[in-house]
Amino acid sequence: MLDKRLNSPFGYLLLLLAAVFISAGTAVLGLKFGIGLLFLIIGIPVLLGSVFNLQFGLITFFVISFIIMGISRFVSGIPLGTVMDAFIAALFFGLLIKQIGSKKKLNIADPVSWLVIIWIVYNLIQVFNPAAASRVAWLYTIRTVAGSMLIYFIALQAIKSLNFVSVLFKIWIVLAVIGAIYGLKQEFLGFAEMEHAWVLADEERFSLLFTWGRFRRFSFFSDPTVFGILMAYTSLLCFVLMTGRMAIGKKILLGISAILMLLAMVYSGTRTAYAVVPIGAAFFTVVTFRRKIILMAGVMVLLGAAVLFLPINSIGPLDSNALDRIRSAFTMEENPSYNVRLKNQEYIQPHIWSHPIGWGLGSIGVWGLRFSPDSPVASFPPDSGFVRVAVEQGWIGLILYSILLFTIFRYGIRHYLLSEHPRVRTYYVGVLTVLFSLMVANYPQQSYAIYPTIVVFNICTAIVVRLKDFDNEEMEKLNGGIKSIN
Repeated sequence: MLDKRLNSPFGYLLLLLAAVFISAGTAVLGLKFGIGLLFLIIGIPVLLGSVFNLQFGLITFFVISFIIMGISRFVSGIPLGTVMDAFIAALFFGLLIKQIGSKKKLNIADPVSWLVIIWIVYNLIQVFNPAAASRVAWLYTIRTVAGSMLIYFIALQAIKSLNFVSVLFKIWIVLAVIGAIYGLKQEFLGFAEMEHAWVLADEERFSLLFTWGRFRRFSFFSDPTVFGILMAYTSLLCFVLMTGRMAIGKKILLGISAILMLLAMVYSGTRTAYAVVPIGAAFFTVVTFRRKIILMAGVMVLLGAAVLFLPINSIGPLDSNALDRIRSAFTMEENPSYNVRLKNQEYIQPHIWSHPIGWGLGSIGVWGLRFSPDSPVASFPPDSGFVRVAVEQGWIGLILYSILLFTIFRYGIRHYLLSEHPRVRTYYVGVLTVLFSLMVANYPQQSYAIYPTIVVFNICTAIVVRLKDFDNEEMEKLNGGIKSIN
């Protein structure tokens, strides 16, 4: 009915007036008007669809998390972080609606889910922390620290089959490959005009992005650090999935994807990412402990040692500058930034010990300088995710946080060893390798705190909890197929 009405002189006139209105509004009011109107036309229906279909909502949110920080680089004044918070709230509301009308309630009897709940509650009661100099800082910080962990429960409900896990992996890898290709475009063809203007607009930003005589590449992510770490752990996921049972063509695609990501990672100039790859690979080797994997790891160690210690000036597209930066990641005593971090941690330790529940959320970093500049810890640089937890939530919070991470790995490794289906085992070790890599990266960086990694972390944690439920189902399918062949 609607298409017939639009396919008429009146419809053509209406569409013409709409086009003129959008064009004029964008020209007069700027890009914000166009984006706002686009949100009304597309965003609201998508949001409503996400509320009533959590699988669609989780995928949509996952995709948006990859591009949101890149958009915020060029569109000022639009609270994109608030938009993401609203999206999480809408998805969680949809989860609650489903729980009210469903006979099959969300199972949170596992230790991981209970510890996630305890962690969220601990962060909520931080608002009453007597040492906190600002309650407003708590309000700004709780969104990232605890609010984002609602994604875990949304994913727990949305992940209903092993095939959906596979879909999430495919979307994740495709988005990462696109990011890698765009990062390589920045390296070999240069920044776009808007990107170059953004880099030059701030002197401090320029000094962070132009190091070692070259620009660090960031693709369409917030900064080179997020980009580099994302490339590192996603390339590891590709390599782990390659060891599973699949067609040779898929393995080749995964291998090419991993190589593109590793190359893009190098040009990000993120030394933490350089270290994450061998450490993550070592974790995968130890957990699987298969002869072929051990032999491959041995070969990679020899190749890595050759790059680090032999006087090699270039390897393919990697020049001496890129190789020197890689080498610097493994020579900590010659790494100025690492030594600065050690000194900062030595300075802050007495403040941590004297405040068991911390100085309050948002007491350090940007929010600390903004809302409590007179605090003794406000100017402390929160370079490490673990140190930030220790300062803001105290050594009690750090212990609780460490128990949560330990429980995730204990739960995941236990069920990986108990699982029988090859695909389930591959997925288990894949997400565990990613989570371990992120945990390692969280010491020198705040690897969990920014999109899309914060979403990746919570989805991977949900996958660790849910995979065991699919092991028996997949084994029954596999055994049924074998019986039918016999």
